[in-house]
Amino acid sequence: MGLFDKKICDICGEKIGLLGNRKLDDGNLCKDCAKKLSPWFEERRHSTVEDIKRQLEYREKNKKAVMDFCITRQINTRNYNVFIDDNKGNFTVARKLDVNENPDIVPLSAIVQCRVDVDQQQHEETYTKDGENVSYQPPVYKYEFDYTMRIKVRTQWFDDMDFRLNTFSISSDNRRELMEVEQTAYQIIAALTPNAAGMQSGMSGMNMTGGMQSGMPGMNMNGGMQSGMPGMNMNGGMQQTGMSETNMTGGMQQNNSSWKCQCGAENTGKFCEYCGQPRPF
Repeated sequence: MGLFDKKICDICGEKIGLLGNRKLDDGNLCKDCAKKLSPWFEERRHSTVEDIKRQLEYREKNKKAVMDFCITRQINTRNYNVFIDDNKGNFTVARKLDVNENPDIVPLSAIVQCRVDVDQQQHEETYTKDGENVSYQPPVYKYEFDYTMRIKVRTQWFDDMDFRLNTFSISSDNRRELMEVEQTAYQIIAALTPNAAGMQSGMSGMNMTGGMQSGMPGMNMNGGMQSGMPGMNMNGGMQQTGMSETNMTGGMQQNNSSWKCQCGAENTGKFCEYCGQPRPF
């Protein structure tokens, strides 16, 4: 068979058009059949034809679960919505809840972990002197943040349901939007893992990656989530990539004398409440 010869979909039997083939471990899949698979499914290339047929059977049965789904709670984000059916003990993540989208209905009991990953980008600010860009002394930085909700589940066809909470990177100047996204993240964590609402170790939390690991705008790392977000104890849930575990409890004594962070914010605690940078000593 030549490189550009027509291939046949091993699922529906239709001819596969140019660039329309989705390779399986032992066959071929057309793009129309591929669209029917779960959006969280990531093992297509390592799946057999029989695997795909079984999943498509599951997806057809899932439509009935979608129709029977009764929304008792709903948390909206900028990209996806989290729908919960407390009566049946199920949840789903989707842009909208309808049969055409056919979002996977998952038991709440299948949730293993629910957390937020925060990706931080650091940008140094400079000023112009004699026609050249010059760094401030000490250096001054601005930060941008991206939030990804990561829900780990035990199901037959997928293990992870990951989605972005923000559409565009959020500047550290936009504290209101940062706090809104963080509060939405906490609401999802509290709704899907209520036993971890206190952020117990090993369950839920916020993982930060990026240059600076000391804190997040909108979150008071010295004493937990700021006012309006009760129940978050940062003792075990705040796992930060690239640094050793630090006990950030509310019992940390703070010096009342003010200090100015390199980002320009005035502070009294051990961490900048604006960008999270630790107080210099």
